[in-house]
Amino acid sequence: MAEHKTRRVRVGNLLLDPRNTRIPTSHQTEDQRALLHELVKHEDVATLAKSIAKLGLFPNERMVVMREGRRYVVLEGNRRLAAIKLLLTPELAQTPAQVRVYRKVAQTTDLASLMMIDVVVVADRLEAAPIIAALHTKNPKRRWEAVQQARFYRGMVEEGLTPAEVAERLAVTLGEVRNYLRSEKLYRVALTLEYPDGVREKLENRRFPLTTLDRFLESRIGQKFLGLKLDEDLGFRGAVHPDRFRVVLAKVATDVATVRGLTRRINTERDFETYVSEAGKDLPRTRIRGSFTPALFLDEEEPDEQGKQDRKAPPRRRRKRQSKSVVPTGFTCTTRQSKVRALFDELKKLDAGKQRNSSGVMLRVLLDVALWCFYKERKLETAVLDHYDKGGKRRARNPDWTPSLRQLISYGAEKRVFPGMPADGYKSVRLLLARDHNWIATIDTLNEYTHNPQVQPTEAEIRTVWERAEPMLEIILN
Repeated sequence: MAEHKTRRVRVGNLLLDPRNTRIPTSHQTEDQRALLHELVKHEDVATLAKSIAKLGLFPNERMVVMREGRRYVVLEGNRRLAAIKLLLTPELAQTPAQVRVYRKVAQTTDLASLMMIDVVVVADRLEAAPIIAALHTKNPKRRWEAVQQARFYRGMVEEGLTPAEVAERLAVTLGEVRNYLRSEKLYRVALTLEYPDGVREKLENRRFPLTTLDRFLESRIGQKFLGLKLDEDLGFRGAVHPDRFRVVLAKVATDVATVRGLTRRINTERDFETYVSEAGKDLPRTRIRGSFTPALFLDEEEPDEQGKQDRKAPPRRRRKRQSKSVVPTGFTCTTRQSKVRALFDELKKLDAGKQRNSSGVMLRVLLDVALWCFYKERKLETAVLDHYDKGGKRRARNPDWTPSLRQLISYGAEKRVFPGMPADGYKSVRLLLARDHNWIATIDTLNEYTHNPQVQPTEAEIRTVWERAEPMLEIILN
């Protein structure tokens, strides 16, 4: 934050952010008091207020704000602002009991010291985004829940960025951004449906397991049950009648929100088969044939091709074209291993749309060779060999034996050997290890390209394999 401007501002001139990712989309409003009550209800503002009353504000945790007329909208630090406002004016609280709590806490501190505070001023939301992301997606102590992180990524797209530009600005993978955007859109669609008493509250809870819902989009059986097909532009499209989709999604969302332990029970396609056979028994009859886009359920436009051409680009920013190669624009390979660099350069020259077979096979070879070179560079090759050939029998028969690509990836994910890779990176890489044909874009998919003459890769599948492997590739290629 050192290069940003710091200013001393009256708390009365600071506004809570109506687009704060901590607040469910359906509850976001311009009403400052309603925003305050939402934060108090869901974000344990009372405990934070007691901490501020006792210890004050830490200088290394200044709020990040942007100017709006004569006042400032707080982009980072809304919980702190809510706590300070309630200490200064306890009557803002929603209930008499809460008023008494904040009034009592306020008596223990010097309120004058809270009336003016130092803030960091940025020009707009996009300038604040890397700061906020570093605090809430990379810091385990302050990490957002999955729903909140997904809302943050959507907010950046609504500011005019492409998913690729979001990934570049925040130093995360394109695959991560796309997965969050896709699952968040399905989650928003789910919130438009009707549910029994008590279920909606659990759905709107910030701890709703969004990653469990996303597994239905990762699985072919899950997709088929929902009646969805993945779409690069929209996230997904409906392949059944909307009425059928509504009843299935309502069932899935209800189970994800209310069934304890479900997240541990749907990890494989066999798990999904079991779930679908049970969940499908009580579904009401509906029309099945049909199609739809998410716009049918959401209050937003999804422009046609002409609309996409007519849409104005954000000022001062030119959108990058997608790389023809599976290798994203700007991705580098700086390893000292000449063979790895050569493979990378060859893959980069291939057109993933026109040379799908070559791209799929070359990507598999790059992963295999680069991973083994990475293990050798870090002096881990003996540990890897011993892990998969404990008695040494394979090496006795063939001194040049090395583990399979699946085993190389599995070892790295299990032992967490990739320096600096966040938890989301390991999650992405583990998706490559799914074992049956119903999972999309896995190591088995790559093996099929190489060994099964009946299987031809699609460009979308190859790019998805890259996106899942990208957190690992960023480390092993550099």
